Amino acid sequence: MPSAWFASLATALILTACGGGSGQVSPDVSGGNVDNNAAAAPAAASSASDASATTPDQPASDAAPASDASGTPAPGFQVGTTTFDAALPPEPTLPTSTQICQTLPATLTAQANGLLPDNADAASTAPDTTRIQAALTACTNAASTGLSTNKVVRLTSGANGANAFLSGPLNLPSGVTLWIDKRVTLFASRDPRQFDKTQGTASCGLITASDNGCNALITAARTSNSAVVGDGTIDGRGGSQLVSSVRDDPNLLKRADGSAMSWWDIGYEANVVQNRSQNNPRLIQINNGSNFTLYRVTLQNAPKFHVVPSGVQGFTAWGVKIYTPTAAYEAMNNYKGVPYSTVNAKNTDGIDPASSGSITSNPGNPGKLTGDASNMLIAYTSIRTGDDNMAIKGGTAPVNGRTYNITVAHSHFYEGHGMSIGSESAGSDNGVANADVTPVDGVYPSVSNVNVYDLTIDGADNGLRIKSDWSRGGLVSNIRYSNVCIRTGNQTSNPQALIFSPYYSPTKSLGLYPNLQGIVLDGIRIVNASNYTFQGFNSTSPVLLGSGWSAGTAGFPSPPVVNPLLISLNNVVADATPLSMTVADAQLSIGEGGTTLPLQAGSGVTLTREAGAQVSPVDCSKAFVPFPAKS
Repeated sequence: MPSAWFASLATALILTACGGGSGQVSPDVSGGNVDNNAAAAPAAASSASDASATTPDQPASDAAPASDASGTPAPGFQVGTTTFDAALPPEPTLPTSTQICQTLPATLTAQANGLLPDNADAASTAPDTTRIQAALTACTNAASTGLSTNKVVRLTSGANGANAFLSGPLNLPSGVTLWIDKRVTLFASRDPRQFDKTQGTASCGLITASDNGCNALITAARTSNSAVVGDGTIDGRGGSQLVSSVRDDPNLLKRADGSAMSWWDIGYEANVVQNRSQNNPRLIQINNGSNFTLYRVTLQNAPKFHVVPSGVQGFTAWGVKIYTPTAAYEAMNNYKGVPYSTVNAKNTDGIDPASSGSITSNPGNPGKLTGDASNMLIAYTSIRTGDDNMAIKGGTAPVNGRTYNITVAHSHFYEGHGMSIGSESAGSDNGVANADVTPVDGVYPSVSNVNVYDLTIDGADNGLRIKSDWSRGGLVSNIRYSNVCIRTGNQTSNPQALIFSPYYSPTKSLGLYPNLQGIVLDGIRIVNASNYTFQGFNSTSPVLLGSGWSAGTAGFPSPPVVNPLLISLNNVVADATPLSMTVADAQLSIGEGGTTLPLQAGSGVTLTREAGAQVSPVDCSKAFVPFPAKS
């Protein structure tokens, strides 16, 4: 992703925070239903807009439309229908035939319900690992400068209707694109021993105090210009009962009836029953590299997180579908006898950009990698999961890097925990100055320059959310949400359309106090009854005296620390009366477009209003559409 594009975006966001701009690079839109390749590009099989809603021409600006000369407000922005956005860089493309380095045909066949039959791994629990890894390694291309110069490993259908691969952990090298053909699925092994960090030492598939015991299905570590593309599928088999390549494996966790647990059984038992950690594999893990691309691929049934770009500078997910659990698993019961659902497929986050600690690079990435997560674009992507649809994380401690320049555009989120920032927001490169982010009162933020626009949230139990606490908090600033339609779900009794809170989880204080500033809501519409929370951090809050909270060795600060929530609301409309409103330690600014939320000044809460103007609410009439079918 071009760094110049993100630099212009960051400038626009900063101007917005200062009252000097709309926060979105103004597009010059000349057409509607086209893909985002304005210039000539290598031939591709089809456009990602095939998976997007095709609708009448719609400008892609996130700014509220201006009123016409007669004083009648222009129609509100129509959410969910934009198919072209000149403010974005060009859409990626599928590789050309000349880029193909190796082609691998499938030898296994999935069932009609999309799952592998149990006998697929009877002889070997990961029969395709060796040949896929050999091809990826042979096609390493560290000299590549981007997708168009990558070498490609292509997974295709095979003889007699074969359409599936079954693999253990794979390492994706620099300059290599893994291309999965339409109607072809790469399945993850259901054998925990395949994913152990050290072969011969059981660490995966266990419930312990920490959760780092598994390798991911696909790992790209310290790479540049790697990609996973195509209209095929990667399936983590999260609901399948586990098997082991170790005879009578004592570490294979069992259900009450003596049969093996699934990955999701382990996740539920660890998180809900034992309050410990699950050691389950992630689907795709990108560590400390640059310029990683996901394009048009479907990801489903991950044992844990689907995609984690950690300490990555340059990441694009375009036209991606993430769906967990699939219907085949929802027809099965978990170890408690309850059907699998988004409620009990725990920690299956969609996309979680995160910073990391700094490391020394390899030859493909010269210089020292700071651990910053930056310059990321998620566009035209649909996500349904058992946890955060997306969670932007800023590191668990000041030694971690920062997270900045993140754009989420023209996407649909379904069931899950919504569009989140946090809970980790402590990373600050140990306070080192950073030219890419803007300090607030001399402090450089952990998470900043986030622009979320033209987003539909349909069925999630949270809508827009920033979460943190005093064990992992820090400065979060320059965050803009615009043109968003929200319809919260009924998975919980406490759906939160808007929730900004520094009291995420009862923990022991590490003296890392959350500070949420420069939060902008512009053109937000909530169409059903929901709850709302606007809280700043206050070390004297009665919340911190509740069960599970502890000042620990850090103690309660003296004098007390109060970091009020600084948030502005413009054209924020709730179509239904709020179920509840929680407001504390906040400085609220209401723009000229106003809000229908019943916000009031009070103890610890200030409220300012600009003079009102007639502004139409955003148009959600075409926002709530079914999850797109596979290509």
